[in-house]
Amino acid sequence: VSLHLGQEPLHSVLARAVTTVVSGGDGRLHVHIAPQEEDVVLNTDLDRLVQVFINLISNAQKYCQADAPALTITPQLTPTGLAIDFVDNGKGIAGDEQAVVFEKFYRVGGSQGDGAGLGLAICQEIMERLGGQVRYLDGSRGGAFRVTLPHAAMAGQTVATS
Repeated sequence: VSLHLGQEPLHSVLARAVTTVVSGGDGRLHVHIAPQEEDVVLNTDLDRLVQVFINLISNAQKYCQADAPALTITPQLTPTGLAIDFVDNGKGIAGDEQAVVFEKFYRVGGSQGDGAGLGLAICQEIMERLGGQVRYLDGSRGGAFRVTLPHAAMAGQTVATS
């Protein structure tokens, strides 16, 4: 699979993913994007990255069992690049399942919703091709995933906000 590089601000990429998931959902999931670092311009395969974001947001929509499901997306610059955390207010994934959640065909025990258990495995493969990674954030209150991108995936500039 070849990569198709493009440049776009992170906030636009996140907005595309959120709109795609929320417009097709039941309207229960509230998504909040924390404002820090959202103006970073990405230089990567944007369609593949959107696919990863859609999967993580969709999983929160399907599996967050909170009375008022919410997902907070927090981008932050790190010494090695960019990290984007996706944290919902559900019960999260049990410790013994966190190590295998990225395996093909694995589904969290007792989970609601449909799916073949391929989404996170595909996300992991995409992120490896983009030079980054996706991992589960242990110790968070809800379901929590971190997507990381290296400095090479950023255009080296930010977009001025108005």
